[in-house]
Amino acid sequence: MKTTLPGDRILNRRKALKLTQRGLAKLVDVSSATISKWESGINEPVGRNLFTLSKVLHVSPAWVMYGDEDKEPVPAEEILITQANQLSPQQIELLDLYNALPDSAKEQLIIELRVKVDDFNNLFEELLRARKNIKSPK
Repeated sequence: MKTTLPGDRILNRRKALKLTQRGLAKLVDVSSATISKWESGINEPVGRNLFTLSKVLHVSPAWVMYGDEDKEPVPAEEILITQANQLSPQQIELLDLYNALPDSAKEQLIIELRVKVDDFNNLFEELLRARKNIKSPK
């Protein structure tokens, strides 16, 4: 496992994606001071901010926090090339299925998906906290 800190990974990934601190802050919906604090190691992203940051940087939350090598991000160059609003076949199918539903069912489905994502994020945050509390053998 790499020895870099979360702030170093955030900084390097932001630069690889050609984002400024202000630009990243806008995408994550935090202040640029918050991005600066994360990158300098004053504090770390948690909760929704961690998941939003991970999504914007196209990395896993585990990679942000721990640099897990099995979670290495896709090279920034590939993301910059393929970001031209291309949808995967699975995403297209999901949209087709969604569009086939009546409006009342669409709203209910969105509510259910939000709950599932929130539950997943809460579980993942709990796992990250547990991992942080595990002492490494000396």
